[in-house]
Amino acid sequence: MNWRLFGFLLVLLVVLVAGCRQQNPTPTSESKLGIDLAVNPDPAQVGKSMLIITVTDAAGQPVNDAAVNVRGDMSHAGMAPVLAEVKGGADGQYSLPFEWTMGGDWFVTVTVTLPDGTTASQRFDLSVASAGGMGMNMSAATPEATP
Repeated sequence: MNWRLFGFLLVLLVVLVAGCRQQNPTPTSESKLGIDLAVNPDPAQVGKSMLIITVTDAAGQPVNDAAVNVRGDMSHAGMAPVLAEVKGGADGQYSLPFEWTMGGDWFVTVTVTLPDGTTASQRFDLSVASAGGMGMNMSAATPEATP
């Protein structure tokens, strides 16, 4: 086998695979939205639950006219994401039904879109118990915002 041809094909394959990756929005500090997540019941467990997302502006005032999208992913590959969305809100709180399909480590990405098109995202890491199992360990990570 021609090793140069093999090397060229390998480099080409790596470039093509890297180009197909889903890109995350570039984090900026332009949006000063605060996003918090609570789960009911707490601790989270497999089955139906309610997510309560609280959105505040830079002054800490509630934001009511946003669209909120939620994507829940298991930390391991092979599981379909759980998606939910809600519009409106009262006192900055947005409630939406959500179903945990399996116990284990999850990350939930909440994306808020304001009427002017400004978006902000926050990722939350959770541990979901199997029926009758362990509790939830939730911590916020990787805030992202784009104008």
